[in-house]
Amino acid sequence: MKNIIFLLFICSQTYGQTINFTGKLLDKETNKPVVYANISFLKMNAGISSLEDGTFNLEIDKKLLQEKIHISCLNYKDTIVLVENLQQKTLFLQPKSFELNEVVISKRKNKKVIIDKVKRRVFPLHSNEIRMIGKYFSNKLENTFFIDRIDIYFPKRDSQKAKFRIRLFSVEELTGKPNEDVLNENIPISIEKEEKKVTLNLENYYLQFPKNGIYVVFEKLLIPENVYEWSLNNKNKEKYYAPVIGLTKSKEYINLNKICYFNKGNWYFVPDDKSLSVPAISLTLSN
Repeated sequence: MKNIIFLLFICSQTYGQTINFTGKLLDKETNKPVVYANISFLKMNAGISSLEDGTFNLEIDKKLLQEKIHISCLNYKDTIVLVENLQQKTLFLQPKSFELNEVVISKRKNKKVIIDKVKRRVFPLHSNEIRMIGKYFSNKLENTFFIDRIDIYFPKRDSQKAKFRIRLFSVEELTGKPNEDVLNENIPISIEKEEKKVTLNLENYYLQFPKNGIYVVFEKLLIPENVYEWSLNNKNKEKYYAPVIGLTKSKEYINLNKICYFNKGNWYFVPDDKSLSVPAISLTLSN
């Protein structure tokens, strides 16, 4: 009898260590929900995205209430707070201020240039660690070009219906890493089951291709509708988030060291490798 009571006590103690980490993110100026914000723990590979109403819900160990989380979202200033200061509370994020640049629309010659066209086999990247992965496109063109469209390729057998986001980042001069958002509009993109390619058309935005190049970044949204299970050997399946971005070999990227991924609140370079696999993304320009 004593043993049974002891086991019940242990079970209740273990159960009590897990809590639901819940809260809400709102715009400080408009009180509108901050949609699909990236909420990441700084010391571990755990996180969640805010939903369309700004709320989030993640089951965590109670000990993590003393840890820090990094919150980032398109058009908002990055924020770092203690988990306990956000638990069951509303956090107001400060929107970034932007200077509206004069848009000069010239008559296009419609000359098309495709950078790093995806020609090779595309294979999947299953990862819980990578929240965003960016591919650098250098500018070796003499004339002024505009970004027409972005093509993102996915492995068909691992493709399921999901939402994701594509972001464009300028290049930080000192580090060469992604810096500030170039496209300031929040455009969630949907992919259908077994769809192999998704195109983001940007012709009407008249985004000039920067002289020092640009990062095209694939961002996962950690929302319930994107959840799937996967295992390398069909054993001990784990929870992941769709869609599964495609990787491909690229001669263009040998020794360039310009593939970055975002994890635990920071950007990191993928090490150089002669057989480097890169995100299966191509960029179409016109002038």
